[in-house]
Amino acid sequence: MILVDNHKKCSAVVHFAFQDSLAESGLSKQILSIFDASRFSEFHTFLKSTLHVWIGLGEEKDLTLTHVKSAAALASKTMRKLKQKEYLVDASPIVSLYGIDSVYDLTTGLMLGLYHYEGHYSKVQPKYDFKAYLQGFEDEHQAEIQEIVNKSANIADGVMMARDWVNMPGNLLNPVTLAEKIAAEGKASGCEVKVVDIEEAKKLNMNLFLSIGLSSDYPCSVVVLRYMGNPDDKEVTALVGKGVTLDTGGYSLKTREGLINTKGDMGGAAAVTAAVCALAKNKAKTNVLAVVPIVENRLSNSSTIPGDVVTAMNGKTVEILSTDAEGRMILADAITYAIRVEKADRIVDVATLTGAIAAAYGKVRAGLMTNDDCFEDELLRAGARASEKYVDLPTDEEYREMVNGRVADLANSTRSGCGSIVAGLFLREFAEDHPWIHLDIAGVARVDKPLYEFQSEGATGASAATMYFLMDRHFTAADRF
Repeated sequence: MILVDNHKKCSAVVHFAFQDSLAESGLSKQILSIFDASRFSEFHTFLKSTLHVWIGLGEEKDLTLTHVKSAAALASKTMRKLKQKEYLVDASPIVSLYGIDSVYDLTTGLMLGLYHYEGHYSKVQPKYDFKAYLQGFEDEHQAEIQEIVNKSANIADGVMMARDWVNMPGNLLNPVTLAEKIAAEGKASGCEVKVVDIEEAKKLNMNLFLSIGLSSDYPCSVVVLRYMGNPDDKEVTALVGKGVTLDTGGYSLKTREGLINTKGDMGGAAAVTAAVCALAKNKAKTNVLAVVPIVENRLSNSSTIPGDVVTAMNGKTVEILSTDAEGRMILADAITYAIRVEKADRIVDVATLTGAIAAAYGKVRAGLMTNDDCFEDELLRAGARASEKYVDLPTDEEYREMVNGRVADLANSTRSGCGSIVAGLFLREFAEDHPWIHLDIAGVARVDKPLYEFQSEGATGASAATMYFLMDRHFTAADRF
């Protein structure tokens, strides 16, 4: 729990210090000879029976809000190690530089720094509960700051929920349980929920989706969350998230190494659910849908076989070159559904789609492709606010020919390389004339070694916060102060 209280007293305090103004901090010469406030350095001391923890921020001119978020995460980790369950966080050096814009980063950093997947051990690990009191704000603004803290906490809760789902083993999070979780979270957050079952999908001719979904004994479905929070605006944005709970590759069977992390192939589904639920909880003035096709990709008697031709919901025919290119199949029909049934005006699809994007950009940047530069600008600004990075993938006409099938309109995989680009261009064929963005988060959806203090080993909850800020552009409302 994070509270805003300038007058609370605790026996433990976190301070932040800039390297170029450390001499003004009031620390003794003896301490200054040990602690230089370089970025993410730490110093611990007791003064009058109070534990003081100093976190270095480096040079003020080099500080970013991502650094703030990491510093807050480091602070919460340190206080947990020191077994402090109630402590003050003196944010005044950060607030003086960034104002209330830093509240989101401080709050989410403190929360995400403590995240760990509880796992499935026979002995339940004790839960760490804490209270952190943020200080450093003018008294007359404390109620407004607390509101921002609470909204930030809803975003962090969504990111952690997404991490939990992606970390969960595939036998425990199957298409049925994921659909139930999304529906339950949506209802609890105030969203309208609709579930498209197999029979309805057949009536809608969602054959690309069904060609993957019917490979498993678990029934596939498309779960839709609707949050219409701005009746004065008719524009509706659909966030379409890939929900493959287990991906064997089908007859294009994955290698042993490739099978290990297939449980996380529903990172897009987790991200869009987290975003829409946080938007609903925060009563954001926006209109948004989560459209989540949920399947397993199994090798079975009912699996599609390479060489098959399947007709999509929009009438285009698709030649199957790889059954391991299943994500674009289910997303294609889900995009058509969002446009033709839900009447969405704009589309963002989010997916752990290609290993090629991970090979090219590692764990740092997700791939981005679009047919609308203005829409892309909005998303990149949202990504920067969320401390998430993207790389713009090209859409040159020469690449478009790689999507053509030899015996059908389209091919679901590439014969000529450029795997991430071809996958995105395949999905563009289903966006019709609507503004569309494709996010390939395959590289950034999980990490073996965290890049930032607010990450942990395993799932990252990639793109959930970006989707939130894309849809809630007035979150901090800094101009009111």
